Amino acid sequence: MELVSLVTGILVTSFAVSIFSNKEDVQESMLIDEVESPGRLVTLSCQTCRKLKRHREIQEDLFECTGCGRQIDVR
Repeated sequence: MELVSLVTGILVTSFAVSIFSNKEDVQESMLIDEVESPGRLVTLSCQTCRKLKRHREIQEDLFECTGCGRQIDVR
């Protein structure tokens, strides 16, 4: 029974470490994107990528996907 508890604790700890380490990497990449070019970054659903992606505001209510470059007008 102690072996099962030990293995469970190791698995839970490894999952927690992997989850928190990925979030830090994403935050660093978001900071790099903000420094490279001005404009606000928002998360929108991209029709080309078919995923939720970060979009940079080019003009007022005109956003460009950081992944594929497709422009989305939300006016």
